[in-house]
Amino acid sequence: MSTQPSTYVHADPNALSVPTNIQEIPAWAQEIKNLLLAMNQNLSLVIGQAAAHHTDIGTTQATLNNHDSSITNLDALIVKLGADIAKIGTAAASGSSLASATKAPKLATPDKFDGSDKNKAISFRVAVSHYLRISYPGSTVDEQIAFIISCLDGKAHEWLEPYLEEEVVKGNPVSWLHNLDAFWLQFNARWNVQNRTENFRAKLRTLKQTKGVQDYYKDFQTYSQGLGYNDPSLRDMFYDGLSHKIKETLMVQDYDHADASVTLATLAEKALKVDQRLEQFAAQHKGPSSSSNQSGSKSSTSTSAAAQGAPRDKLSVGEQVYAIVDGKAKKGVLQKVGQNAKGIAVPIVKWNDGTTMDVTFKSLKKDNHPATVTSSTAPKASSSSSRNSGPSPMDLDSASSKGKKPIICATCGGRGHYANQCPSKSYSGHEDHISEDELENGDL
Repeated sequence: MSTQPSTYVHADPNALSVPTNIQEIPAWAQEIKNLLLAMNQNLSLVIGQAAAHHTDIGTTQATLNNHDSSITNLDALIVKLGADIAKIGTAAASGSSLASATKAPKLATPDKFDGSDKNKAISFRVAVSHYLRISYPGSTVDEQIAFIISCLDGKAHEWLEPYLEEEVVKGNPVSWLHNLDAFWLQFNARWNVQNRTENFRAKLRTLKQTKGVQDYYKDFQTYSQGLGYNDPSLRDMFYDGLSHKIKETLMVQDYDHADASVTLATLAEKALKVDQRLEQFAAQHKGPSSSSNQSGSKSSTSTSAAAQGAPRDKLSVGEQVYAIVDGKAKKGVLQKVGQNAKGIAVPIVKWNDGTTMDVTFKSLKKDNHPATVTSSTAPKASSSSSRNSGPSPMDLDSASSKGKKPIICATCGGRGHYANQCPSKSYSGHEDHISEDELENGDL
């Protein structure tokens, strides 16, 4: 059995010399043989080494492939690391850190539930569950139930005391105090409003807008949840409960709430916008406005201001006053202040025409143009007294005016103004306004 050569043999074909005579041919043939043997030995050595390293070549190739995959993964990690470094740099520049960026927001602690109002039971459960989910997402069931119990007060906490005593003091575990779903099941059975659905259904049917649309929509959503009505039915009920002013504005805008494309949400959004516009308009036009009719007279402007609640004159006993009756000024003198059957202060007026009429302070106005009163029962002055007392006021007027007639109003009989300036004419169109104010304020 031949052995595997371990070293290479030097073989150089250029070293062969060409024979010059026939005697040198055997020697030359021997050299060729030796050269071929050396080359064969070297080739055998190469083949042997190649076979020995074939397994190493395969292993090396697999290792090379693994290295390529590792390099690819390393490139991805480098890219991700660069992105993380950029985020950290941005957070540091804005005065925050990576920890603060991932920190959960701090919520206010839910209000305690004392069991006095069962309608607040659902709101309490929603508030507590939301608080625990955001503030303590990794808390255990026992920790969550312990927090819920700490938020109970009054009758609600007294309801739990026997069960807590059984578990804590006596050492007998209560199963539903360690199961969140079972705990809420017991809570709902004790504190939820019975027939809540039917109560909400009745409230929804009678619900009307008495304040803003926002408050009305909030109550409508509260009562309509879980009743099983479809959207068109809820939309129509919501429209029926809107105020007359909102409906009127929607109609003016040619808005058809019953259109197939209109939902409860779109109708509510439209009503909210209308309500906001009306509030803005009312705020812009708040307070007394100037005369809307620029061509109107000064008297009509002053009349409007008086009808809209201008301050009244302060009246005193003995002053000339008047009241509007059937579109005309009824004049007289305020004699005193009395009381009616209800004990309310009322004016006592002596009317110039001798009639009697009950009035209120609100209907009286100070008379700046009093009428001349001629009493048929007044005693006639004697001739001697006339001679001694001097000229009468009428004589003085006549003397001062040098024969001119005094100005007498043809409407109310007052002096010093014409009929077109008479307060009877100015206030004749506001009888209804005065009457409405009296109805609102009773006898005053």
